[in-house]
Amino acid sequence: MNRIRLNLDNINNLSQEEVTYLLYQEGKSIKQIAIIRRMSEDKVQKDIIKAKLIYSNTQNKNNSLLLKLLSMVKKDRLEILRSLDNEQKNRLKEEIYTNYTKYKSDEDRMILIWLIGELKDVSFLPFLNMELKSKRVNHRRLACSALGKIEEKSTKNWLENALNDDNPQVRQYAIKALAKIADDKSHELIRNILRNKNEKEYVKKTAVEILNKATASTNNLK
Repeated sequence: MNRIRLNLDNINNLSQEEVTYLLYQEGKSIKQIAIIRRMSEDKVQKDIIKAKLIYSNTQNKNNSLLLKLLSMVKKDRLEILRSLDNEQKNRLKEEIYTNYTKYKSDEDRMILIWLIGELKDVSFLPFLNMELKSKRVNHRRLACSALGKIEEKSTKNWLENALNDDNPQVRQYAIKALAKIADDKSHELIRNILRNKNEKEYVKKTAVEILNKATASTNNLK
């Protein structure tokens, strides 16, 4: 299996897993593929995982660590990341940077955003800024989470803007991400969330936690 073969021109020569994976690469969600292929979402996920593993094995000559990581569950990805030396991390970063926009599927893109947060490299900030404008809630939410791990002060305004996101989960993650880089302006914007009678309680709870930590930190400095 390889990218050259995966196209509609030779769909009759593709396996069932390859057809599913082709739709996945085009950016269709698991639910959409299940409807198109008339199969359960569980079967779709299994086909995608199988295809990824096969595709990863055929790419061994390129030593694609990124493809392997995309095929793993979160627990295994964490173990691999912790085992990498600096040279391996740099190769992974280069592979992500070069191929980021080529991955259109929702699930792959979410893993990539997560990886960026774990790697904590500011060179990826343009990608995260792009994802904050995504139509996909999970992309915006995970972008906030990644920014919170990177803790780059220049992104403070991005996260402050995310406090006004239409989705409460994104607002909650933006609050969390501001914890280490917030200033007085940020704290006042978070207080405005507490004043909003229509805000979700779990978002307000996170806001209170962050504000309390900021107060405690200020008191410790006195």
